[in-house]
Amino acid sequence: MSFSAEVKKELTQNISSACCYKAEAFGMLLYGRAFSLTEISLMTEFRDVADRYYSCIRDLTGITPTVEETKAGNKKISIPNKADRIKILEYFGYTGKELSLRVNLSNLEQTNDDCCSRAFLRGAFLVCGSVTDPEKDYHIEFNVTKAKLCDDLMQIIGDMGLKAKKIIRNNNYVIYSKDAESIEDFIGNMGANNAFMHIMQTRAMKDIKNQINRRSNFESANMSRSIEASLKQVAIIEEVLEKISLNDMTKDLSELCSLRLENPDISLDEIGKLMNPPLSRSAVSRRFKKLEKIAGELKSK
Repeated sequence: MSFSAEVKKELTQNISSACCYKAEAFGMLLYGRAFSLTEISLMTEFRDVADRYYSCIRDLTGITPTVEETKAGNKKISIPNKADRIKILEYFGYTGKELSLRVNLSNLEQTNDDCCSRAFLRGAFLVCGSVTDPEKDYHIEFNVTKAKLCDDLMQIIGDMGLKAKKIIRNNNYVIYSKDAESIEDFIGNMGANNAFMHIMQTRAMKDIKNQINRRSNFESANMSRSIEASLKQVAIIEEVLEKISLNDMTKDLSELCSLRLENPDISLDEIGKLMNPPLSRSAVSRRFKKLEKIAGELKSK
């Protein structure tokens, strides 16, 4: 089962109050396949969604929808009788003669916690939404066929404090978000608490892994730079020793050369600690620069 299917299954098990049940049903009907005088229907691959759509219509209006299964295994729920379609439309405040289908906000009771708006969003998501497994990517979207309905849904989403963007894709209007925190908010507001916790935990684990990777990459880069510097220092020492011996050098440079040749893989800090007396990293670095200068002078002779 896909993550999107798991989320929808959880959402269909949500127990709603009377006002929210109506708001959820309204979202499913309005953003389903069709909601008009000529057709009221839903086509879905998810049995749980089909059952919820069927139950909402039957429980709220007393009308029993027709259920068919396509050759592809999808469920089609429809209202074949025109009188029944008129009754359903009127139940939600429509006549079927509207020039442009819009969200009838009277179906969403205004409460302090926006419970009906959240239920409406849940209904819309069940029939036209999808969400990607957070372990693969962060993406949630609502695929809407009508521009005005898309605008109305965007307005409701914005009024709830949720963040989303809108694009046109294949002549459909898509409301989407790729932001992990926003997706958490969407899932949480719709009432899928288990999915909400899964996304939050997955995001936390990804953040930890990213921090570890960044630290590892930083340490690897530092190690690479340290190795390059060490190899360069060894090469400089070997150049100098071709012309003069360690005994001909000053004591500090002779000690430095010996320690580096004996320990080609340690840092300047570690070399400094081995010197007598111990030196700071910057002091060791200055001595290597002095040695590099000597190598340059010997090469020019």
